[in-house]
Amino acid sequence: MTSAKLPPFDIYRGDGTPRPELAKQMPESGFLFAEQGAYLADADLVEAVNVSLAVGQPLLLTGEPGCGKTRLADSLALELGLGEPLIFQTRSTSQAQELLYTFDAVGRFHHIQVGDKRAADPVNYVRYGPLGQAIVEGRRRVVLIDEIDKAPRDFPNDLLSELDRMVFTVHELEEPTCRKAGSHRPVVVITSNSERQLPLAFLRRCVFHHIRFPSRERLVAIIGERLRDMNLDGGLVEAAVDRFQEVRGLSGLVKKPATGELLAWLTALAIQGKTVDHVRSPALARLPLWQALLKDRDDFRRLQEAV
Repeated sequence: MTSAKLPPFDIYRGDGTPRPELAKQMPESGFLFAEQGAYLADADLVEAVNVSLAVGQPLLLTGEPGCGKTRLADSLALELGLGEPLIFQTRSTSQAQELLYTFDAVGRFHHIQVGDKRAADPVNYVRYGPLGQAIVEGRRRVVLIDEIDKAPRDFPNDLLSELDRMVFTVHELEEPTCRKAGSHRPVVVITSNSERQLPLAFLRRCVFHHIRFPSRERLVAIIGERLRDMNLDGGLVEAAVDRFQEVRGLSGLVKKPATGELLAWLTALAIQGKTVDHVRSPALARLPLWQALLKDRDDFRRLQEAV
């Protein structure tokens, strides 16, 4: 007895390099990251991404701010040749329908009043949101739903059916129209800073992964990738990572500095001509350009009190 053949799915490698056959699918204009350098995913994250791709469920990412949750969508889009990600930046006032579509009823009413011919067809007033656009397009896209824990409580539950089936209905049309993804199921990445617990029914429909803070070796690799054009002195990088980890180790910090702060600090150190001795020699309380690392007044006080 032969087993059923599983459908093929793309494999994510997490090294920032698109495969040649997929790179051909990229737009002629190219695809530029907002930040320089390849995204270096660790083995656990690569595994979670590939589980999400295999089962067709959204990937829900948690982790402290600045650990690279949002940028994973860029990495996926580049490696899999899926064009620029479609991004929904969640706010406290966001409604789930905005992720799918909005209908400009006011604009249509105005056009009716002035006799504009466009008002005859309500399709002219439908504006697809990131997930809606990915569903109706004839090609596969990456959708990023960023910081979903900031949304109103009902937001995740209002998306259960759409995330399951990748189908939604435009109700404002004279004949309500159902839109579905067909064979091009979007790749959905959802980030959360764990500011509140997400509904269990929503979690059941996701593949979950918590991004751990990078090891020292991985921090050095990330710096080499992201700041490669600065040609940083290796000794300065090593010293900066050591002192950065000392700062992160301070007890009671409100906002521990993350990878983003480390990159900003190293950039500032290099631009201002700081050397290894400037970074390694002083007491922690006199660390140069600490303003790039700490973002809270109480954290600054803890740094000043550090022995």
